[in-house]
Amino acid sequence: MQRPDLTPIERISKMDAEDTGIDMTPSIERAVSIFDHWEEWSSKTPKGRVLKSDLKTLLRTATGEQLAWRQAYRAAEALEELSKGRIEFIDHDRHGKMLIEAQPARGGDCHSSSAATP
Repeated sequence: MQRPDLTPIERISKMDAEDTGIDMTPSIERAVSIFDHWEEWSSKTPKGRVLKSDLKTLLRTATGEQLAWRQAYRAAEALEELSKGRIEFIDHDRHGKMLIEAQPARGGDCHSSSAATP
């Protein structure tokens, strides 16, 4: 049973791979590993979360695999695709390649003080 409110990466992370209807590749398995460790590996910033440290080393620690950079990049690209862009893999001018998750906009909060009170 698929839950439509979950992104593909959330479904893969929470369910058995067979139940998601997604063919598991090594890149997707590594993407799930990044997703499962996202809070631990990424840093909180005022605008969201960012992971710009050595992704290859973090993946090696989590999976036990010796990876080439291209394999780490493919995992990051798979994470971006499977998170439906919630976590983006970008090439920043100063910081190089990194994963970012923008803080979601908080709807309604900014106008609450102007609401009429009875």
